[in-house]
Amino acid sequence: MANERLRSLEDVEKEIAMVLQCAGNTVLELSKDKHNASFLERQMLQFQSSINRVESELNSQICYLTQIIMRDGLH
Repeated sequence: MANERLRSLEDVEKEIAMVLQCAGNTVLELSKDKHNASFLERQMLQFQSSINRVESELNSQICYLTQIIMRDGLH
């Protein structure tokens, strides 16, 4: 179970890297005189998708830790 949780956090780390990459790509594209709208759209969708996965997994991790704390009386 602990290894699975650690793998999930590694996946979150990869998703955060994807978010930063999408943001960087978007800024670079916006700095051009002529923007590629379809590229920006794809980057926006990837950004939103990655943010949603990060949020979902972090919420799951927080809920799990909260349950452990409550169960073990560590509050």
